[in-house]
Amino acid sequence: MSMAQLVAAGAPELPEGYFYRVRETSISNLMVEIRQQRGRWRSKLVTERYVLHGLKETAEQSVVLACTRAFEQWQGAAAERAAYKAATPFVGDHDPRGGR
Repeated sequence: MSMAQLVAAGAPELPEGYFYRVRETSISNLMVEIRQQRGRWRSKLVTERYVLHGLKETAEQSVVLACTRAFEQWQGAAAERAAYKAATPFVGDHDPRGGR
């Protein structure tokens, strides 16, 4: 299954340079990873989520839901990092009398 097929099935579209990897784990389950391409042969793990196999979802829907959970976690972490960076100028002592 290609990235385009995953997106067409409902998975969030990833920015350029990122891709999904679906792999088997040692506990006989599937894991969805979001990875960042690093050169031609290497990639870096960004986040990962287990595929939860429910009775109501098809196999494709289960994989798409795992992609969605991984994407939402990744975006939430990025927003939290941005909020932290925005607050760092306030680090330090604050004199109530307006001194240095």
